[in-house]
Amino acid sequence: MEFILTSRDTKLLESVLADMNRMKLPAEAIPSGGKGGGALPVCIKDYATDEHLVARVDPILTEHRFIPVPVRIIIDKTGKVKHIHFLSAFSDQSAVITAALEQWRFKPYPKDGQPVEVETGIMFGRAPRAMAPSSTE
Repeated sequence: MEFILTSRDTKLLESVLADMNRMKLPAEAIPSGGKGGGALPVCIKDYATDEHLVARVDPILTEHRFIPVPVRIIIDKTGKVKHIHFLSAFSDQSAVITAALEQWRFKPYPKDGQPVEVETGIMFGRAPRAMAPSSTE
């Protein structure tokens, strides 16, 4: 992660930098483990797959938009979608996707024998198509 701070006020920049230098991760959080710290959810890449899904309702996107819609979700201990965060979406897309995601159910994720919250990402909409290689026969 990289922070770029800009300001003409050098005292403000020094103060912000000093505050950032005092920030600490909880002891149980390890940057490469995706384990979260304390009450934070476990981050699992690509958790929203058929393998972990119990119920799924696909969003019906009526507008033909040519942008993918990246979404981060938090799944609670019972397998319900607890929080939805859109990284980029039009309001009609976010409304339809939210309505669908609220109906999704997942298998609870066990950690040390107990279900825990999970954070993961999903991509909706059309991703750009790759150009097929042209053949020269």
